[in-house]
Amino acid sequence: MEDVFAGYRRRHDYLICMDSDGCAMNTMEIKHRKSLAPCMVYEWDLGEYRDAIMRRWREISLYSMDRGINRFEALAKILVDVNENYKRVEDLDSLLNWVKTSKELSTDSLRREVERTGSPALKKALEWSELVNGSLKMISEKNKKPFEGVREALEAAEQFADIVIVTAASRTEIVEEWGYYDLLKHVGLVLTQETGSKEYCIGKLLEYGYQKDHAMMVGDSPIDQRAAKAEEVFFYPIMVWKEKESWEEFRNHALDKFREGTFAGEYQAEVEKEFVQNLTR
Repeated sequence: MEDVFAGYRRRHDYLICMDSDGCAMNTMEIKHRKSLAPCMVYEWDLGEYRDAIMRRWREISLYSMDRGINRFEALAKILVDVNENYKRVEDLDSLLNWVKTSKELSTDSLRREVERTGSPALKKALEWSELVNGSLKMISEKNKKPFEGVREALEAAEQFADIVIVTAASRTEIVEEWGYYDLLKHVGLVLTQETGSKEYCIGKLLEYGYQKDHAMMVGDSPIDQRAAKAEEVFFYPIMVWKEKESWEEFRNHALDKFREGTFAGEYQAEVEKEFVQNLTR
């Protein structure tokens, strides 16, 4: 496997890890609504329950404390619901076990597991993921834009911090989306689902000599928040429905507090409280 960290060098004393879907890029809603959910309905022949399942998928993946989970974790949660309420899902336990135990929840990792086990459920999950990847390519890059204020925030942040994308999306998606809007020039490294968990990625980056109180995770989901806490770095939330305001606050206030050493304590607690309230209202 390619070592994505090869050649990476710390340029600044500060590190900002940044999620992509639903955080920097306004892609989360359209990807789930146009690709991930309908592809699941198709693959498991759930057309008669389509509306209810599409609604449940959005509730879990977009508007709850499960927001931002890996695509296979979301799939597993929804299929448990399907199995209990709509239709039996063959060999479901094999999929649930793989999601629970795999160190790498990616299409490539799943393909290797299918070759090893021949599991019917894992095979369908692989076919679903490949169908998702294909359908995502049909969504125009013009419809996958950065949120307002992201470019300006990146320009401000790169003056004193190294910026690394840390996301559960695939590398191909991220490179295409960020590249289309000429945003990759602000980024020192791209870490995706193929690299490992967000906790793992942040931990590896800290090995380059960043102090923990000089490192931050910017994200829109509790997954990002937990990854930051696990590695004892700061967390700055981009809130769903309030993305523009979140990026304005980041650029105008959070960056200065981060650089000046006043982010910890009251400010960190305040933005995290607002973030949780926004997802649980």
